[in-house]
Amino acid sequence: MKKPVILDDFLVRDYLIKILGEGEDFVQDFYKDLLAKSLLFQQAFSKERLPSLTEEDLDLLLEKIFSTRRQRKRVIEETGVDRLKRAISDLLYGKARSWEERVERFVREIRGVDKKAARDMASEILHFTFPEEYVLWTSWIWDPESESGAVVFLKEEPPKRSMYGETYEEFEAIYKQIQEKLLDFGIKVKGYLFVDIFLAMIYATYVDYMTLSTMHSAKGFFPPAGSTARRLLGVLRKEDLLEV
Repeated sequence: MKKPVILDDFLVRDYLIKILGEGEDFVQDFYKDLLAKSLLFQQAFSKERLPSLTEEDLDLLLEKIFSTRRQRKRVIEETGVDRLKRAISDLLYGKARSWEERVERFVREIRGVDKKAARDMASEILHFTFPEEYVLWTSWIWDPESESGAVVFLKEEPPKRSMYGETYEEFEAIYKQIQEKLLDFGIKVKGYLFVDIFLAMIYATYVDYMTLSTMHSAKGFFPPAGSTARRLLGVLRKEDLLEV
């Protein structure tokens, strides 16, 4: 594995200050809701419960996944309930030798969305079911093909295709580097979920800025960065989450 790019401490600290500036309640509630989503996935996608999930259960769970939220009914209908459950089971508990192999097997089974959305879906299921084992790698966090995503804003120089990795192992090193820097700056939380929030807020702030800079009359019609970040991480509807 190649040596990972070193992220800029100043930029990490600057974004962290902006996020914490949203207020303690905002950050704590966001983190608590993400924990609740992870708990929901861990219980629903457990080996014991997964085989008994109904179409309604799957619809509720896919609503929590950004890449498939709007197409979830099509995914369920075109893939089929039984085939979808088998694909999820193989994704989580199969004997694939790498993250890439595990995800690509899943993508081949999914219908109703394109391959990129199915790949993002697989990453979310892995990450939130096993939050201590897998980092979250979706196209809005880092897309090597388009050289875009939240991590782009943590380095001054323009991104290149291989800058933040083209394999899961390479990207994982970047994700863990972000976690370490956040710990250095005083964020004392276990696991990767705060990194998810950190990256979602960066990307949401970028989307908010670009929307308002290109559509001056749109102010007030688009949700603030905090709401966009919650949408990216699938925790808009608290009533569907588990208590933590």
